[in-house]
Amino acid sequence: MYVFIAFLSPAVHALSCIVDAHLSNNVFEKIPSLVFYATISNILIIPFLFLFGTPVLPPLEVLTVLFVIACIEVFYQIPYYLALRNIDTSIVVALFSLGKIAVPVLAYFIVDEKLSFWQYAGFALIVSSGFFLNFDLKKCKLNSAFFLMLIVSVLLSLSTVLSKYSLQNIDFVTVLFWVSLFATIISLLFLLFYQSRIDIVSCFPAYKKKIKLFLFNELLNQGGTFFETVALAHLPVLMIKSVNASQSIFTLMSGFLLYKLFGDQFKENLDMREMIKKLISFTVIIVGIGLVLR
Repeated sequence: MYVFIAFLSPAVHALSCIVDAHLSNNVFEKIPSLVFYATISNILIIPFLFLFGTPVLPPLEVLTVLFVIACIEVFYQIPYYLALRNIDTSIVVALFSLGKIAVPVLAYFIVDEKLSFWQYAGFALIVSSGFFLNFDLKKCKLNSAFFLMLIVSVLLSLSTVLSKYSLQNIDFVTVLFWVSLFATIISLLFLLFYQSRIDIVSCFPAYKKKIKLFLFNELLNQGGTFFETVALAHLPVLMIKSVNASQSIFTLMSGFLLYKLFGDQFKENLDMREMIKKLISFTVIIVGIGLVLR
């Protein structure tokens, strides 16, 4: 049962990424406006947090860490949405796996922690598969999305480490409250820049029209995190991380089903040759993650 719940997390998050791709490619022309509206929508979760407890004012050191997490939560979206405009959604999701290699690699350089042969092999599989998915043979050029998602993955890995540090000092309600609050305040700073302010104001009708989609996307994000938390309470961390690696496959499957239902409204190449190429690469990435985490 809990294995099934664990698989619900990447399945739900996969659908959320498809919604992100739709908003980035079809609704908003400029990325800062999309980041602004996506971020302020997150504040809607704050009232629900009080159902689980009351946030407190943490120590200044922890509060500073929470502010850094909020900065990451806002600004990682810029390269993320740019990547969604450059390559298929399922490939973007697969490239989140680049973050899985950040921790052991940083550990090697910072504390001289040696990796095993199989971890190095897993590292090579992840990087080579990501490279293969983004290398254009005709132009002999690596897609910029590879580097954009490398930035995103490293930032999110740092955010995860900082969140773990925060949770050792305060409860999750306080963490979510302050991160959501800080992220909203940071996004409001976009209004200080004239060009951004003009575009944000002009995009408000589009946001108002799509607000149900934004709320649905927020529900998907929170739902995916909820399923992962429930599964994490009953299953090994290693199993959860391995299951989460299947998100790219769920994205490809969801994209195919949505194409059948709504037509070509989502950024996903569903040509049979491309799908086989993706499935092989995604499988290799999953194997690579398993080796890195062993």
